Amino acid sequence: MTFLVPALLFALPLAALPVVIHLIHLYRRRQVKWAAMMFLLAAQRMNKGLSRLRQILILAFRVLAVLAILLVITRPLAGGLLGLTGGVPDTIIVLLDRSASMEQQNLVTGTSKRAAGLSKLSQALRDTVGTRSKLVLIESAQLQPLLLEKPESLLDVPITGPTDTSADIPALLQGALDYITTNQTGRTDVWLLSDVRQTDWDADSGRWQALRSAFSTLPGLRFHLLNYPQPIRQNLAVTVERVVRRESAGKAELLLDLRVSRDATDRTPLELPLRFVVNDVSSTLKVEMKDSQLVLQGHPIPLDKTTKQGSGRVELPADASPADNVFHFAFAEPPVLKSVIVSDDAEEAGPLQAALSAPADPSQKYEAEILPITRAAEIKWNETALILWHAPVPKPEDLMTQQLQNHLAEGRSLIFLPPEQPTDSAFAGLSWGVWNREATAQPIEWWRSDSGLLSNTRSGTALPVGEAEIVRQCAIVGDGVPLARLTGNATLLMRANTTGDGSAWFLGTLPGSGASSLARDGVVMFALLHRALNEGAQGLGKAQQREASRSALGTDPTLWKRRGSESVLSSEQALRAGVLETGDRQVALNRPLSEDRPEILGRRVIEELFAGLDHHIIEDDVQNESSLASEVWRTFLMLMALALLGEALLCLPGRRELAPVG
Repeated sequence: MTFLVPALLFALPLAALPVVIHLIHLYRRRQVKWAAMMFLLAAQRMNKGLSRLRQILILAFRVLAVLAILLVITRPLAGGLLGLTGGVPDTIIVLLDRSASMEQQNLVTGTSKRAAGLSKLSQALRDTVGTRSKLVLIESAQLQPLLLEKPESLLDVPITGPTDTSADIPALLQGALDYITTNQTGRTDVWLLSDVRQTDWDADSGRWQALRSAFSTLPGLRFHLLNYPQPIRQNLAVTVERVVRRESAGKAELLLDLRVSRDATDRTPLELPLRFVVNDVSSTLKVEMKDSQLVLQGHPIPLDKTTKQGSGRVELPADASPADNVFHFAFAEPPVLKSVIVSDDAEEAGPLQAALSAPADPSQKYEAEILPITRAAEIKWNETALILWHAPVPKPEDLMTQQLQNHLAEGRSLIFLPPEQPTDSAFAGLSWGVWNREATAQPIEWWRSDSGLLSNTRSGTALPVGEAEIVRQCAIVGDGVPLARLTGNATLLMRANTTGDGSAWFLGTLPGSGASSLARDGVVMFALLHRALNEGAQGLGKAQQREASRSALGTDPTLWKRRGSESVLSSEQALRAGVLETGDRQVALNRPLSEDRPEILGRRVIEELFAGLDHHIIEDDVQNESSLASEVWRTFLMLMALALLGEALLCLPGRRELAPVG
């Protein structure tokens, strides 16, 4: 509990006035002994216990009444800020989840989870601590601490606005930890505002254990988790998976592969208008959605033959989550899908080159080149979508490491294959362990089929991953996202935790017959390689698709100009969906597809993540308009009235019995 007028708490000793007055009254009485006194004293001694209890209760009710009226005057607050009972902290750090899913709205008021949480938190901090605590904001898009002058600034600064990015909650907490240890903040309250999406919290990451250990050593630290876990009801999300411009002798057209998703349990038939906007020309297509997903492949949109390049978007009708109702795209003449295999082993590189040279899409051109390790510097970085690195991982200080990191920063793809003599050098937190050779071939026991390189096909058919046989497997060391495991929980395929739009994977076997059956069976390896190639190809050509993030537009976002009338600050350009252009290049930015996953982290899991730390969980609802800290003076006013009523009842004279008339 805290108070809006805390200075009046110094008046609380006045609650002892009834006791003082009572004592003064006792000392002012004069005792006069008279003949019948002995009989009165004897009668008083008989009722002494009950009389003393009655007097004590009367005094207690009077003290309670005075205390209650004093507390009414101080205007006490209670609610989500009960953690402030111990006084005002030296520093308050606000960690803000600005992910796209935080824009889920109350359809009546149009208020999002982000806006509702910021408004309530700003008001509560203003009423309770004001400017007496240092206020620091760290938000999920930039991860840079910002010192605010007052709590109201949470609603004013641009970096608390909406974005179309994802959030990394462990990285947010790491930012708070770094600020606390660097600045020696003293007593600190950390407020975390989030919608507790599983994809943003990454509860299975090994980072949580390290965070708990570090935070547990800091004295005077408290966590307040302001959560908005309510799922989205009847929500639709649209994704454009492929855009191809095709030209024939008589016409040109744009072919779109798109997917509309909703709650997996919803099977209600729905007539849905899809709005297509291409180069500011719009058209509408009505479709019927009968399942949890609607897939349109090769939907044609006519183009003028002179239109070689452009952009557009697909729109759904408005619902409670506006962030996933629009998907932007850009198109141009398709670039060559080029791959480079860095390897000194022609036997292993040959099947990889054959698979990457085979056209998965007849309308695209494919090239695959093999370079020995000594010629890796000859890679044409600006033209290469995928690099397969079958060589020792370069050391962190090597120039090649920086070039590979730049390759990923441009949205390209990178697959590491284990060399025969692994080293302990790491890339993006992963490195090679030792080779394991089994007496018999092992099957792939588990693989991730909902996303990643081994996910199901667009029609929902599973790849025959379980039929592959692994004879030799090299251990993958480090923290990443497992995509496939062998018997005994040995990781076969892992995605590295990289920054930027590019992706890096470690595949713990080779395609040759001495290590696995991937080259012989073909289907799994072909799908794996071409999915990595297509993902890397999004960073090629004059028209590119990227996920909104702080690095999506490179090191200088001011070079890009946003198409359309929407005004966005240059510092926020890379964080908002839309089409941007510089020169003859166009980039379509969209939300990360992980933001479409509705799974919410349960309260029990959150308790486990913060186990051993002083934390307080507040579950709020965007439709709940009550304050985090409500004035409770009415409660004390009622308490005062009850105290006075009790005192009055105890002061009533006893019932007098009339003597019988004889």
